[in-house]
Amino acid sequence: MVEEQFRSALYMGFTSIGFLLILSGGSQFPRLITVRLSNDIFNKDNESFPQFEQLLENEYSINLPAEYRYKAKTRQSWINIINPFRGVLVSGSPESGKTFFIFRHVITQHIEKGFSMFVYDFKYSDLTLLAYNAWLKNKSNFPVEPAFYTINFDDLSRSHRCNPLNPESMLDINDAVESARTILMELNREWIKRQGDFFVESSINFMTAVI
Repeated sequence: MVEEQFRSALYMGFTSIGFLLILSGGSQFPRLITVRLSNDIFNKDNESFPQFEQLLENEYSINLPAEYRYKAKTRQSWINIINPFRGVLVSGSPESGKTFFIFRHVITQHIEKGFSMFVYDFKYSDLTLLAYNAWLKNKSNFPVEPAFYTINFDDLSRSHRCNPLNPESMLDINDAVESARTILMELNREWIKRQGDFFVESSINFMTAVI
């Protein structure tokens, strides 16, 4: 009696396992057929695919040269930003190559195409040298030779002078208000959180009157 129960349990166990294996294999079989018969552009390890290799250039474009691996070969490609006015976001950790791969091409190509440019160089003089060399190379190609200015608050011997309160640049009281607000907010960073307070606004009004 015990032997028959053991055989029955063993039979049901193997039958259940076999049924589950058939279900599992049946679900994997269509995928295997699809992968074998399809012309997938990805390689065996799904690590690379054909990329855009044509250069598309216009008067506003930014064209970034690149390279990639495909079918065990290194190929040249282009990342074409046809209309940068629609917005370009560059994100990356420090020292990840943003300046080398993107910013230097943006600066040099747009100066070559005649754009005026304001460059904030956080790690002076990396971007400044790029912009200056591009300006030297292309300044003779324009009908009116462009000027190049640098403002450096850390080393005034390497800085041009400018007057942010130049009367010729202020056409009405709104310009004076904005200048006064900018100056006082930069001198007192805590005032940025307290805009609208009496003492903050009265100081701005007084500075506006002085201007």
